[in-house]
Amino acid sequence: MYSGILIVEDNRETCALVEAALQDAGYKTHCAYSVREALDFLRSHHPTLVVLDMSLPDGHGLEVCCRVRSEERLADVPVVALTGEDKLEHKQKGFSSGVDAYLTKPIVMDELVMWVKALLRRVSMDKGGGVLLEAGDLLMDARAQVVRFKHKAVDDLTRREFGLLYALVKNSPRIISRREILDEIWRTVAVENLVDTHMFNLRKKLPPELSDRVQAVAGRGFRYLEPA
Repeated sequence: MYSGILIVEDNRETCALVEAALQDAGYKTHCAYSVREALDFLRSHHPTLVVLDMSLPDGHGLEVCCRVRSEERLADVPVVALTGEDKLEHKQKGFSSGVDAYLTKPIVMDELVMWVKALLRRVSMDKGGGVLLEAGDLLMDARAQVVRFKHKAVDDLTRREFGLLYALVKNSPRIISRREILDEIWRTVAVENLVDTHMFNLRKKLPPELSDRVQAVAGRGFRYLEPA
């Protein structure tokens, strides 16, 4: 078990600067300089957070992000992209793959530390607030990230998809705006149509009867509405 921050960055000078800033803030760190080194590390360790460059000598940083998001034991690990890829399509792809924050180089180290603190605080709050949520024939366990509908498990939801459904059910029948989902629920900065992408993927994975309860309200956002 490893309780520090994994920094994946092939530029050793940049990695040293990031490492120094995080250590000065009180965090333990470990550096990996390639996709292979990062994946090898993740096989036997559980970092509290990953700072991830996108352009690596043996592949793309999203390979590492996808590994983190595909393993249940790493589901609560935030990923911060620290990259020179600053086009909108790069950011959309990053957020869709599970990145929690997208910072472009050159980056002010104080800003990076600010994001790290905020994301780790969010994880701490999530772990401390795990509760069961029941809505008729739907049961959600926030701590275990489990969804059961009519006593059958709904599998393969990502952390973001689970959080989106949980927020809609918890606030039902209130309409939640896209900006509220980004700012208050996911606590991330991103384009609003990212929410629509996750909503589309979520509804595809839900049983049809449950999917129909997740409704888009034109110009306002989304809500969960149980049948009368």
